[in-house]
This record gives sequence, structure tokens and C-alpha cells, in this order.
Amino acid sequence: MDESGQVRLAEMILSTIVMTLALLMIMNLTAPLRSIYLRETSDLRRLAYNVLNSLSETGMFEDLIMTKRLKGDPWEDELSLFLSMNLPPNIVFKLDVYEYLVFRNGTTKWVKLNSKPITNLMRWDESKVIEAESITYTYVCLRGADEYRGTFLKFELVLGYGG
Repeated sequence: MDESGQVRLAEMILSTIVMTLALLMIMNLTAPLRSIYLRETSDLRRLAYNVLNSLSETGMFEDLIMTKRLKGDPWEDELSLFLSMNLPPNIVFKLDVYEYLVFRNGTTKWVKLNSKPITNLMRWDESKVIEAESITYTYVCLRGADEYRGTFLKFELVLGYGG
């Protein structure tokens, strides 16, 4: 009786080893050739807020946008360059800047300030962007000349992975 129990135990151990090896072989043979990594769009949103916040903390918006705009100098290319330098190379972006105007009759309006696109692509094409996230960032100019102190700015930034 003791020998048959030992044989059954050896059979069970051997069959477990065979089944485990077969499972491991199947898992290795059926592995995808190219793994697909899903990226979180919340990472893009966080990156967009961080970039705009760091530019605002340095006074870039007053120095670059407001001062140059009052002088009539183009500022869009310079802002595009600063964004390109602060973003990873595989990220594409498009930015629109608006100013909040209050008229004497009490009406208000958001007016687009950039006359040309602020982007790192030659031409913004939605089909070339794999994943994208859009944010709206508002800012009040607190430093600088009296002509633009207290100006409300709105930034609409779209970040995406280029493809």
C-alpha cells in the first residue's frame, strides 16, 4: 500500500512539472512581437500645466507677450521656441493666447492675441497627433508696466504625441 501512494505522488509531481513547462512555452511562443504601451493622457495634462506654470512664474508672459505686443514686435515664434525647449522632443503642441476685454457698455469678449500659430509643427494636423490633451490656463499679469498690469490672459494649449 505504501508503494502505490508514493508512485501516485511521483506521478502528480511529474504531471505538475510537465503542465508548468507547457504553460511557460505557450506564454513565450504567443508573446506579441511589438508591445503596445498605453500612455495616460493625464500625463500630458499635468505636463501642460507644469510648463505654463513655470513660464508664468518666471514672468515670461509679461516680458514676452505683453511688452513685445505693446511695442508691435512679433512674439509668437519666441514663445514657440520657449515651449519647444521646455517640452520633451516627442511632444507636439499648439497654443492660442487670448486677452479678456471689458468694454464701456459692460460687454466682455475674449480676443485672440496671436496672429500666427504657436506650434512646433509646420502645419497643425489633427490626424498626425496620436493622443492629445487640451487644457485652458488663465493668468493675470501682476508685474510690469501699468499699461498691461491686471490684464487677464487665457492660454489654450494642446499637447500630443506625434505620429
